Order: sequence, then structure tokens, then C-alpha cells
Amino acid sequence: MISAAVLVFAITYVQGELLPLELTTTAGCYYQGSYYPIGSFKPTPCEYCQCTTSGQAMCAIADCFITPCVDAIHEKDKCCPTCPNGHNCKAPDGHIIKAGDTYHMNRYTTCHCDGHQFGSNLAVCAHIAIDPHHFPHSG
Repeated sequence: MISAAVLVFAITYVQGELLPLELTTTAGCYYQGSYYPIGSFKPTPCEYCQCTTSGQAMCAIADCFITPCVDAIHEKDKCCPTCPNGHNCKAPDGHIIKAGDTYHMNRYTTCHCDGHQFGSNLAVCAHIAIDPHHFPHSG
């Protein structure tokens, strides 16, 4: 972080001489190569900064929560990823299941997305075990 004050001169030409009309100081901050005036500024969608009167830039970086979906997108003007299709989960075969829905992956496997599993976007699946020795025989 580099602090700086910018001196602004207004000059006039009077009878062959250059005279400064006014001298003003505009204080601000340099942060990552850019100049910002005193006050709040936002250099990126995730950074919230304050330029103090002493020329210091103080910044906080936003922390994003885990996205509650498997198909999140990251828009360039937003800090955190969003879920355009709402909360969802992924079945082991890659199928995306909406929160609250059940998906029959095959005859023996049913997967459910309850949307309440913190930190995991995998569907909960149940497998029905079939014992071939206990199948009723026809005939």
C-alpha cells in the first residue's frame, strides 16, 4: 500500500509571469496500482475497501459460502457463484436432481436430494439388494 497526496496547481499568466492561483491537496490512496479518493471503494466484486485520511487503504475480502448446487456459475460482476437452477444434487451417474426430488437411477437404486446436506452436493442413494436364491420361481 502506498499513500500519496496529489498537489494540484492552477496557473495563470499575468504580465509575463506565471503565478499559481491556488494550491490544493487532494488526499487519497494507491491500492494495487490504482488511485482512490478518501472514502469507500470497491476494486473488485469481492473487495470492500476504505481509503483513510492518512492515505491508508484498508480492505476486507468477502468469503463465499459453499454453493448449494452442482451447476453453479460465476458471473464476472458478482463476488460469489450463484445457482441458476436452484438448489440441487448430483447422483452417482451424473444426473442432476432438484432439491426435494427423488430420482430412480435404475431398477435397484433410488437417489434423493434433500438440499440440506451442508458441504455436500451428492444425492443420498439407496440400493435394493436382491438375493437371487430367494426369488419366487414361476411355474
